[in-house]
Amino acid sequence: MKFKIGQLVRMKRTENNGEVTNLLPGGLVQVKLDGGLGHIPIPEEALELVGQQKETPRTPAPPPQEISNKEVTEGNGVQIAFDTVLDNNAEPIAYEVYLLNSTPHKIVYEFKTLTHSDRRWVKVGQMDPYAKKRLEPVEYRWLNEKLSCELDIRTVVPGGTGPRHFQKVHIKGKQFFGKYTDVPELYREAHLYVVFPLLSKPESAPAAAPHGPTLKAITKAHVASKPAKELPATKPVQNELHAKMEFENTIDLHLPALVREPESVPKDQVLSTQMRYFENYLQMALKLGVDNIFIIHGVGNGILKREIHKTLEKTRYVRKFKNEYHKKYGYGATEVIFD
Repeated sequence: MKFKIGQLVRMKRTENNGEVTNLLPGGLVQVKLDGGLGHIPIPEEALELVGQQKETPRTPAPPPQEISNKEVTEGNGVQIAFDTVLDNNAEPIAYEVYLLNSTPHKIVYEFKTLTHSDRRWVKVGQMDPYAKKRLEPVEYRWLNEKLSCELDIRTVVPGGTGPRHFQKVHIKGKQFFGKYTDVPELYREAHLYVVFPLLSKPESAPAAAPHGPTLKAITKAHVASKPAKELPATKPVQNELHAKMEFENTIDLHLPALVREPESVPKDQVLSTQMRYFENYLQMALKLGVDNIFIIHGVGNGILKREIHKTLEKTRYVRKFKNEYHKKYGYGATEVIFD
């Protein structure tokens, strides 16, 4: 069914009423719901008409139009929804976490879940405009363990990303249960947090200086410790969030996987070469804050594995490492898990 701006509609599942305020790409309809839920993008198939089309004058009406355009631009922003998971006795045992991007912007995100100061899980990825992403569940008992979520996002623009948006959300029990409301994107009720009501972004990324203002938040710590002249003018600063997404969590330390001509490396330098690659890779993993890595060292005489384990024992932020049987690597790899 094709809808028109100004029509009164009803959500088939929740029976919420509203008014069509805009027609969006991908078969989505922007609806201003009754009851203060704001402008929500809803699939056409989830809506039905209520009565006749509302008569809307075709003559310009600047004040209402200005408000409508402003609200339609961002919708309800970026939100986190917690969808209840029940056991056989209808008691909550967990909550599925959804990230909702109700904006017209494509975004890159990093989502961390913590209890106390311990990291439970991290998700990194991209989201299209007006999209939802199911992440991981949080356990019901975590509500009593100082549950918090850290959301770090940037809008995607031609040539890079826009300004950083970061927020840490503390999930407190009383507040959490008070946020139980209709979530049209899920077609049901859930616990809803609006994290970023608005997202700002430039029209395009700076062409002459890719490491300029739009990446300032990312490079601030590095720039502060070095003179500006030391930064190469022609080399853009890499977005650390993109680098983390592209980071391979496995390194193969067999010599043919490291150098083009392994036979050119003297035998007495093979171990030092492998350890140099390993240490550089380990430092990059620590810098990017990944959860775990696999070091492929093979079985052989065990010398390389012992040297790797010695280094890991002295490395800060390594929670544990283990050389157990793996269906792909056998006993020839060590998994490293970070704090």
